[in-house]
Amino acid sequence: MKTNLIILNYNDAERTRKLASETSKYDIFDHVVVVDNASTDDSYEKLKEICSEKIAVIKSPVNGGYAKGNNYGCLYALEHFSPDILFIANPDVSFSEETASAMADALKLYPKLGVVAPLVNQGCNVWNAPSFIGMIESLFLVWFTLDKKLIRRRILSSNEPLVKVGVVEGSFYALSAESYKRVCGFDERTFLYAEEIILSSRMNANDYYIGVLKNERYDHLHSASIRKHYNSSKARTFPHFVKSFKIYNRHYLKTSKTQDLIYDICCSAAYVERLVYDFVMRIKQEMLNLI
Repeated sequence: MKTNLIILNYNDAERTRKLASETSKYDIFDHVVVVDNASTDDSYEKLKEICSEKIAVIKSPVNGGYAKGNNYGCLYALEHFSPDILFIANPDVSFSEETASAMADALKLYPKLGVVAPLVNQGCNVWNAPSFIGMIESLFLVWFTLDKKLIRRRILSSNEPLVKVGVVEGSFYALSAESYKRVCGFDERTFLYAEEIILSSRMNANDYYIGVLKNERYDHLHSASIRKHYNSSKARTFPHFVKSFKIYNRHYLKTSKTQDLIYDICCSAAYVERLVYDFVMRIKQEMLNLI
C-alpha cells in the first residue's frame, strides 16, 4: 500500500525542512508533500531547496487555515501519487518510522478504522467526541486538561493495543485515502481549531471510528508554529477557537438559539481564563529570564 505524508507549513520553514528531510528517509513513505500555506516570509523559497524525487513542495494560493491547507496537500497527493494512506503532521512533531508503520498496519487491518494516532509523550492528544456540554468543557483550559488526563489513564489501563476514542489531536495522525474521500476531507469553513472534532464527526457519520495505538508514541512541541505567530498568547488565538467551535455547534450538533446564547456567555468566561493564563505565563517567563 502506498503512503504519503502531508506537512503543512506557515512561516515555519526550518522545522518543516527538518521534519520533511528526516521522514523522507523512511521507507514507509512513498512521498512527502510539503504545503506552504501562503507564508508571509521566505518559507516557500527555503522549502523548494529540499525538493527531490520523494519530496514535493507546493504552495497554497491563499492561507485558508489548517483545513483548507491540508485539503490542498491531500488532494495534490491523491492526484499525483495515488496513495492508499494519508499521514498528516504538523511541523513541530517527531516520530519514528516504526510508529508510522504501526499506524499503517492498523489501517490495513481494520477497514472501518477511519483515523489512527499514537499517544503523544507531552500531555494528551485524545478526548471524547463532544456533545454540547463537551463543547462547553472544551472552552476551559483547566477543565479540559483534567478530563484528557483521565482519558489517557483509561487508555493506558486497556488490554487492547488499539483503543477506540472520540477524537485525536490534529498534530499527527493517519487516515485511509478511502475514508478521506468518503467524508469529503476537512471542513474548510474552519480556519484554526475544531478540525479534528469535525473530522471525527464526519467519520462517525460514515460508520468509521477513531483509534489510538496505546503502545506507540510521538513527540509534539505543542503548537510551536501557532505560538510563534501569536506570540504564545492563548487569548489572541481565542477568536479562531470560538468561530470554529460555533461551526461545529451549528452544523454538526444542530444547537438551538438558547444553547448558542449559553455558549456565548461561557465564551466570555473562557476568554477571561485565557487572559489570566497569559498573564501568569508571562510573569513566569520574566522570572525565569531573571535567573
